[in-house]
Amino acid sequence: MPLKELGFRLLSTLYELIFKDKMGNEARAFVVSTSYVGIGTLFGALLTLAFSIIAARILGPSNYGVLGLITTLCVILSLSMGLGITPMMKYGSAARDRTKQVNIISTSYIQITLLTVASTSIFVLFSAPLSQLFGVPPELFFFALVLAVIFTFYQLTTDSLRIFFKMRAYAVLAAAQSVVLLAAFLTFILYDMKSWESAAYSYYLSYAVIGFIVVIYLRGYIKLRFERSWAKTIMHYALIALPGAVAGSFMGIDRILINKFMTTADVGIYNAYFLPSITVSVMLWSIINAAFFPYASKSDDKLAILRNVRKATPYVAAAFLPSFLLLEWIAFLLYGRLYPFSWETALFFTVAAIMSFFYQSLSWLMASEGTQGAKVNTLSSIIALIVLIAFDVLLIPLIGILGAAITLVFAYLIAASYLLSKRRVLRAD
Repeated sequence: MPLKELGFRLLSTLYELIFKDKMGNEARAFVVSTSYVGIGTLFGALLTLAFSIIAARILGPSNYGVLGLITTLCVILSLSMGLGITPMMKYGSAARDRTKQVNIISTSYIQITLLTVASTSIFVLFSAPLSQLFGVPPELFFFALVLAVIFTFYQLTTDSLRIFFKMRAYAVLAAAQSVVLLAAFLTFILYDMKSWESAAYSYYLSYAVIGFIVVIYLRGYIKLRFERSWAKTIMHYALIALPGAVAGSFMGIDRILINKFMTTADVGIYNAYFLPSITVSVMLWSIINAAFFPYASKSDDKLAILRNVRKATPYVAAAFLPSFLLLEWIAFLLYGRLYPFSWETALFFTVAAIMSFFYQSLSWLMASEGTQGAKVNTLSSIIALIVLIAFDVLLIPLIGILGAAITLVFAYLIAASYLLSKRRVLRAD
């Protein structure tokens, strides 16, 4: 029996065990798309994990903490630049006509370019007060700003591949980004350039190179074409989702609060726990979501998808709990003696990773519903951020990094509970 067919039989058996139903053609197509992304993403994740562990060992907790602050600020600053990316995917995936998809993408590219230029100008103009607000030196702020611009470009281009379900290309390029990231950083180390700046430059290079490759690959789909009707639709969705996107981007504020109440070295240790738990959880969800969001956007029965998500959740949790604990323990062995390990803290990060995965599945399903779903999603993100800030301010001064881990559990749990309470928003066939 061919290996591919054996794999499908195993997946079909697992599907029937979990969902108590036969795997249909749509489910089979979804699994195929996800498997392509999974292979590429897992390969890339191993290289990114290697980069992170090498960076943590070489830089030490303080400089690794600085790198964590840069990536956190990057996410916050890139928010206003990439406002139209999610609605571009939502409407582009739902469109059945190729010409309509090209119009949506082309309009989005022009919008996002203008937003990026405007946002960058404002951030540069107000760099001094913004640096003080985030509690970082101006040099670090500008490193984060440049990374935000390049990351927005990378995200825009690679997410365009998902609209056309070019999952093989998406998988290969996702892996290639990690290859460039690790190769660039090792080159810097080879020339004895061991600093957080070298790690930041490696991110710059990896995102920029892959972004340009995707532009060349999609050159037939990207036109100098701007349609007002689609521009209005995209921005309407984006503005409804904006408060939630702001809240979601500021979920990384826990690092800034740790830096405020503790030290930059503690930010590095927090990142050391975060990487093999939450980051891996997000990575695993991104594998599924590469096909899940376009698939859900097309579906006329989103309640059926929700039922399947709820059926799969206990199996996912049972698999994640021992896996993440083991992964965290192995990661800390590799980090070295500068990074103290606690099973108690690791357990809470593991539970937070499981809750994060479940929350993301509900959040992206809700986002696929359109503007009504975006409104609910926005409120869930705001709720998560309020819980995060309130608990962090209370717990970090008392119990340090453990408090930040406990906070993540409650933030994701309460936000996910809210989304479940609003499930009537989802359409049923």
